[in-house]
Formats: sequence, C-alpha cells, structure tokens
Amino acid sequence: MIDLSAGRMQLRFRVLMPALVLLATTAPLLAQKPWRQPPASEYVKILDDPHRIERMNPPEVVRTLGLKPGAIVADIGSGSGLFTRPMAQAVRPEGTVYAVDIDKELLAHVARTASEQGIHNIKTVLGENDSPTLAPASLDLALLCDTLHHIEHRATYLANLKPCLKPGGRLVIIDFSDGWPAGHESLQLTLADLDAWTTAAGYVKVAEYNFIEGNFFRIYKVKTGAE
Repeated sequence: MIDLSAGRMQLRFRVLMPALVLLATTAPLLAQKPWRQPPASEYVKILDDPHRIERMNPPEVVRTLGLKPGAIVADIGSGSGLFTRPMAQAVRPEGTVYAVDIDKELLAHVARTASEQGIHNIKTVLGENDSPTLAPASLDLALLCDTLHHIEHRATYLANLKPCLKPGGRLVIIDFSDGWPAGHESLQLTLADLDAWTTAAGYVKVAEYNFIEGNFFRIYKVKTGAE
C-alpha cells in the first residue's frame, strides 16, 4: 500500500502558502485604508452625536476661551457648527465668527441652523486645502477643533494661517490625543509633531487644558522677538 498523506499535505501547504502571504501583506493595508469623509448629511450626525457633544463640552470650551463681545473669530473646519454657534453668541452684538470649511454642504448647514436659531453674526467661508482664505490681520482667535488631522499639509496650513491673526491674536488647537476613531490611522498626529509644526510656523504655546477626554487643548500666540 502506498501512503499518499504526506504528498497531499505538501500539496495543501503549497496551495495555502500564497493565500497566507497575500493575507499577511494586505492586512496592514486594509487596516490603514484612508479615511473618507461621509456625505454632509451623515457627517453632521457624527459630529452632533450626543456622546460627542457631552465629551467635547462646547460651553466649557467657549467659556475657557474668554471671548469678548466684538471679537472676530474663525472656526476653521467648522463642520456642523457645533462650536461656531456658541462662539457667535459669545461675541455678539458687534463680533463676527467666520465658519470656514472646504465642504459647501456643511457650510450651508451652518448657515441654515444659525438662521433657525436667530444667530446672524456668522459668515461662511469656503476655505482651501492649504489656506483658510481669510484676510490678513483679521482675527482675534482661530479655532481648529478636530480639524488639524484632516489637513494634509499641516505645517503649511499653520504657516498660512499666522498672517490672518491680529497682533496678540490666538490660535487654538483641539485634537485627538488618544482613542482615535477607526479608519483614522493615516491621519494620526502626535504632540511632538504639533510642537514641530507650530515652532516652525512661528507660534509659542501660552496655555494648555486637559478637561476633554481623549483630546489635547492648546492655545498659541505668534512668537515675538522677546519670546
């Protein structure tokens, strides 16, 4: 009698090996599949999810910023307007908040919800990938909340934003420190990255807060010769 079991086992191994190699090489690629922003109607639901609102605590963030009536503010990456609207209320009556985004439908949502809530000091601005497209020396404060990680050329954007700040104006960056959402692997940044980008762009950190779970919260000003 001829025992064919060893030969069959070798054949199965030869057939199985290419599949194992393919799986091993593609698994990291699948895990790092680039994140794609859903349509505006679906993205608004994510941004305005009650659990996210509770965690981000917009009223406390706005209180911490200490915005004054008459201030000119930009909410860069304004999304659903979660921070745009309370900031606009804080700077009324003479102040203005620019809702800056690269998604026209999200900007339309911000304009519509502001009108529905009787908030009339928000102006929507269609930004560009590397620039907020705002006038020089026009801002008292620029907020980027969960936005920087979506920007491809982060150092370039921060450098292009700097001239938009008035002397003494502030840059506020809030973003993930851990607990990144699934699919954001390719978008992740570290505090070391942020330090390098802000230093290169000419900013200096002036305050830091840690009351948002999973997010850092930093405030910068443009570095002067004395700093």
